[in-house]
Amino acid sequence: MRVHRYQTKDDLYRAQAALMAWVRKCGHCNYLHKGDVGHRLFNGCFQYNPADVMRYWLDDEGEICAFAVLDLPWGAFDLQVAPALRLSGDHIEIFEYCERETRRLAERNGKRLEKIVVEADDCDPAYIAFLEARGFSLLEHGFALTRHDLKNLPDAPLPAGFRFQQATAADAAQLANVHNHSFSGKWNAESYGKVFRSPHMEYEFVVVAPDGRFAAFTNVWVDDVNRSLLFEPVGTHSDFRRRGLGKALMVQVLRWMRAERGIKCAYVCHEPPSKNPASAALYASVGFRQVHEIHDYSKSLT
Repeated sequence: MRVHRYQTKDDLYRAQAALMAWVRKCGHCNYLHKGDVGHRLFNGCFQYNPADVMRYWLDDEGEICAFAVLDLPWGAFDLQVAPALRLSGDHIEIFEYCERETRRLAERNGKRLEKIVVEADDCDPAYIAFLEARGFSLLEHGFALTRHDLKNLPDAPLPAGFRFQQATAADAAQLANVHNHSFSGKWNAESYGKVFRSPHMEYEFVVVAPDGRFAAFTNVWVDDVNRSLLFEPVGTHSDFRRRGLGKALMVQVLRWMRAERGIKCAYVCHEPPSKNPASAALYASVGFRQVHEIHDYSKSLT
């Protein structure tokens, strides 16, 4: 099959549409949420041209049957293939192409890879065997995929003086600040403004503090085919932690999206409690429960 590079936003939308159809047929075991695709392409790989890091393949009818994001910052790739292709000879061919292309692009960008990393869900032992046959082995237990069925949402009011707001591109400086003080400090108004204006963007909701600063935020991605949403990421500014802001924001978003978009369930991934007990406790308090674990598998290149 012939490989194609990302050219326009329609390539992203076609890949997302294909993925939503595959999830509808098979569920989320070893399939990303639709929101992960654009987030990894335009946020995780923000310093790269999308044409350099996204590839897709077409079937005989001209429909997308596989696509990949070559995640150079992490020395990894995310490959998604149609259910009919999984574990087939075509799957092997595409997978091995992604290995070679990730290494080639890393070398072209002056990045030396000691290993290459892919994800595998513990719900799919056949795919784990597929990886092991290609020389990959378990690196670490990475994330838990958790789900909320939108029943029994807890009461989670904001403290006095705080309020909810949907962010816009005009808020890029404030958004960069709250992202930087929630996680690593890599954004400025220009770089995050570019991410916000990218074609993947859907919703970013914030909690505004009494002094006008953004105190918490979350990006929200909606899958209308499967009536689900994904929170990715969720963060609270370091000056405003332990006030219940993240919980209040997530609960409010679930209520909004249930009423406005007919959402039936929600997903969020997080590190295990041993690595990040605060985030695990937050999502459990909202009512998220684990579906399966997502593990990193790696192949040494040295």
